[in-house]
Amino acid sequence: MHTQSLRSTSGLRGPLFSLLILSCAAACGDSKSTSGDAGGESSGTTAAAATTTTNEPTTAAATTTTSEATTTTAESSTGLATGSETGDPAGAQCQAELQDCPDDFKCVLRRGEVDWEFVCLPVQGEHEAGDACHHDGVIAGTDDCDQSSWCIGAFDTTGNPWDGLCYPLCVGMSCALEQRCVGIGKLPVCAPICDALSGSGCGSDEACIYRPPEGFVCFPQGSEGKKLGEVCETAISCEAGLHCSQKVAGCGPDEYCCTDYCDIGADLNTCAQQAEGATCVVIGATDPSQSHVGGCVVEG
Repeated sequence: MHTQSLRSTSGLRGPLFSLLILSCAAACGDSKSTSGDAGGESSGTTAAAATTTTNEPTTAAATTTTSEATTTTAESSTGLATGSETGDPAGAQCQAELQDCPDDFKCVLRRGEVDWEFVCLPVQGEHEAGDACHHDGVIAGTDDCDQSSWCIGAFDTTGNPWDGLCYPLCVGMSCALEQRCVGIGKLPVCAPICDALSGSGCGSDEACIYRPPEGFVCFPQGSEGKKLGEVCETAISCEAGLHCSQKVAGCGPDEYCCTDYCDIGADLNTCAQQAEGATCVVIGATDPSQSHVGGCVVEG
């Protein structure tokens, strides 16, 4: 049984960004075109997973890693590097991993006139982590989650609003037990850790997806529901229990398609497309408890 690692790069597929993994050059990394609910020029993807490009079998869920989830825009200990002449902190630069805005403000990512930016914006709601929420779009930058959380959901880079779920902001790179700090366009949030093989750990509106390099976390489920062997754009394009990867049986060499998860320690080949040459190849999670999870792909 092969156990070659399906390692991911952090390149993103959207012209601007994918699924609140905002693909701006300064804040989020490289880009590769996306569609549907992944962002790019079209709407309808959840703010949760972007695709990757690599020469190896890989997942389509690459995002900024925990170590990248930092900002460099702050110029003062309070994060109020700009502000207005009247002292209003709204729009002042800040550090997302520190959440160094004044009370009743939070440090969030928005699309500014020149580039993506981390700024202090007023808290406009009281919805807590796990609650349904509404975001006013990437240009406005505000949502109705409380000061400790941020609204992740379907969106559009032109500034249209979206609905989603509130996720806790990861302050000081620290999360509660059974959660992991991951970067959404370098805005760190805490997402529940889940079991990709059983699907356990996620709510009914969430999907268990790979967030390199650590492993699998829950993010809002996309609406595409692509089936085994169908082309996918992001990690959440596939229906529950499937993984978006390259080198899937029946798909082109440069295409990402939905495939099944597998256990590299299993005695038998459980891949649904084993007759087409699919074998279990480790995805590459660095979390020891998730490192056994593989994807069914065709090597060679």
